[in-house]
Amino acid sequence: MDLVFTLICAALVVALVVLTEVSEWKIFKKAGEKGWKSLIPFYSIFISHHIVGMKHIWFVLEIAIWTFETIIAAFIEFPEWFELLFFIFTTVFTLVNAVIHTSKMCDCFGKGTAFKLGMFFVPYIFPMILAFGSAEYKKPED
Repeated sequence: MDLVFTLICAALVVALVVLTEVSEWKIFKKAGEKGWKSLIPFYSIFISHHIVGMKHIWFVLEIAIWTFETIIAAFIEFPEWFELLFFIFTTVFTLVNAVIHTSKMCDCFGKGTAFKLGMFFVPYIFPMILAFGSAEYKKPED
């Protein structure tokens, strides 16, 4: 019984990952980018920021924070207060970045506030609606 449950859960996770990747591929294609770009780590984030019209500094800051968080902080012992402060900064930055990106993505596809909330709080369903629905991409103004 446990094996069957584990296999069902694994199949659902794989299906969710595949659907998420296919949705991202279709969103990239709707935005005039090649779909395969959505499959490459980091590059897909760079292209996604470009699609929604975000400045490249957001991408650079994301990479710098991730690098510091995963590489530098793993090898250097920092004071506890610094780690807490950095954790708060990272959390706030990531949240702000996600809200801006999600909002701009919805704007590019002509979606309103309710859809923005759905994209943010139900991130596996609403991108599929965006990808497979009739929404059309409109390049953001600089």
